[in-house]
Amino acid sequence: MSRPPKKVLWQIDSVVTPAFKRAARAAYWILPPLFCLWVYWAGLRAWFQQDDFAWLRLRLDIDNWRDLLRVVFEPRAQGTIRPLSERLFFLVFSAIFGLDALPFRIWAFLTQFANIALMMAITLRLTGSRLAGFLAAILWLANPGLAKTMTWTSGYNQLACGLFVLASFYLLLRYLDTGRRRYWLGQWIVFLAGFGVQELNVVYPALAAAYTLCCARRHFRGTLPLFIPSLVYAAVHSWVAPTASGGTYGLYFDGAIPVTFARYWAWALTAPYLEPAWLLWGLATLLSTALGWLAFAQARRGEFVPLFFLAWFAILIAPVLPLREHIIEYYLTLPTLGLAMLGGFGFARCWKAQWPLKVTAVVLAGAYLAASLPATRSVAQWNYQRSRDVRTLVRGVARAAELHPRKLILLAGVSDDLFWTGIIDQPFRLVGANAVYLTPGSELSIEPHPEFGEVADFVMPPGAALRALEGKRAVVYAVAPDRLYNVTPFYERLARSAWALEEPRYVDVGQSIFAEQLGPTWREIHGRHRWMPKRATVRLGGPRAAAERLYVTGYCPAALVAQGPLSMTISVDGTPLPPVALSTPDSQFSFVFPLPARTVGKPAIEVAVEVAHTITDPLDGRQLGAAFGTFVIR
Repeated sequence: MSRPPKKVLWQIDSVVTPAFKRAARAAYWILPPLFCLWVYWAGLRAWFQQDDFAWLRLRLDIDNWRDLLRVVFEPRAQGTIRPLSERLFFLVFSAIFGLDALPFRIWAFLTQFANIALMMAITLRLTGSRLAGFLAAILWLANPGLAKTMTWTSGYNQLACGLFVLASFYLLLRYLDTGRRRYWLGQWIVFLAGFGVQELNVVYPALAAAYTLCCARRHFRGTLPLFIPSLVYAAVHSWVAPTASGGTYGLYFDGAIPVTFARYWAWALTAPYLEPAWLLWGLATLLSTALGWLAFAQARRGEFVPLFFLAWFAILIAPVLPLREHIIEYYLTLPTLGLAMLGGFGFARCWKAQWPLKVTAVVLAGAYLAASLPATRSVAQWNYQRSRDVRTLVRGVARAAELHPRKLILLAGVSDDLFWTGIIDQPFRLVGANAVYLTPGSELSIEPHPEFGEVADFVMPPGAALRALEGKRAVVYAVAPDRLYNVTPFYERLARSAWALEEPRYVDVGQSIFAEQLGPTWREIHGRHRWMPKRATVRLGGPRAAAERLYVTGYCPAALVAQGPLSMTISVDGTPLPPVALSTPDSQFSFVFPLPARTVGKPAIEVAVEVAHTITDPLDGRQLGAAFGTFVIR
């Protein structure tokens, strides 16, 4: 075929080129979200698990406006205060959609799509390269640090925090480009709102200052006032929600910080737990050398944007470095934004250079994707499957509660993973099944994690379980991967031969199954608690070792402490324990008491509780003291 004349070529170009450019521009913005859907498709279909149930249960604690304010703003979950990304997010969506997880997941993905767009716009503005912006999004989405965030609804706080940090920074760039005050004001508004999303928002001023110091020095002083709200927030937060002094969420400012940083750095460049270890550290060293050479080579030429990308990672990871007992890839969600932008910048620069640098860039990017992308998809699928197992369990219990109303439900065959994923956070209240326990002996197959909760608190004591089965007040269901199976007849035979009729060391006074352990003065059950008058008693199995303690939980109504703190005294077999006081109105209380040495080894003990004063029930004129939940010896 002969070539068209030049005039015809020009006419074809004039028609095709604008359409092609529009399609290319659309593809630039559309392909990364599609890539996100491909990588995290399992996350879009995931159900609830772990902390999700604690947040979903919030609406059950709201009876009035005061309850709403308390639920939204009081410190919870290791002292966090996140009204926008956790409290209101779960309250609003659960009120509208109940336990349908899909709307929650869609909203999380829409938030992530906004994050992708902002990241690409920021990278384009800082590097002047569309290729850099496009590849930065791909590199970020491929990182395994995002896998849990994108498949766990409670991880939404990370995505929401990213949205506020990226939006604040984008508005700062718009202000620097245009000088228009509305962008500066918008930055402040978004930044301040970000404190309702997550504590990590506190580092945004450092991010803004680092950028202006590197690339817009005459505006550096203008970013300093941003530190004032962060300092005020940090002070107020530490006052209302003091930081843990130890344990899993304790802050340790010691020599472990550099080691923790090195681990997060290696994970960010490869994949957490990549095997063998030499491959993880070898690939991390190779990519670190390439990124370091790129950043400092550009800095020698007077271009400091790559150094800012490195600073982004350091600034965003810094707040979690003291958490040496809680090192988790989930915390890489936002810090890896900086490394992804640096990677996109480096690839775009190498692509314009001679072929050796092009080949090097392709090999390094390919090595990173080959190590990270399979791990990311694997973790996403694993989290998805865990959540579906929890859904099977919760829906099975809901059906069992319908078939056996007012009966205790005992679960057999609960695995270690399923317990810590779907039972420890008490999801069954959400489906109207409050009286659900594990069969006696289940604790032997579950690894203890006292920092998260006590397994024994979820296991029905043998004696109580035996009485419940003999009295036809309980049913037993075996947990299988596809459904729950009623195995009550088998356990009725097993109980008579294997479960001793001994005094339980765990008593939930809010459950009728434990009524035989209570003295005669207790009132009726109200919700998940039971009222006592001025004095009441509970019978428990005695301690088996001197190190065991008595754990008591309950609820303090506002009327009880309206005139001041309420003194409460507990005695064990007539020996008084150190007195305590209830002071916080409309709140749960929890106390731990030492036990008298003479009670060790006793088959049964009597715990007596007495309060200094009572209130009058306006309905029937009876005297009421505190409302109690559990009495436990462990």
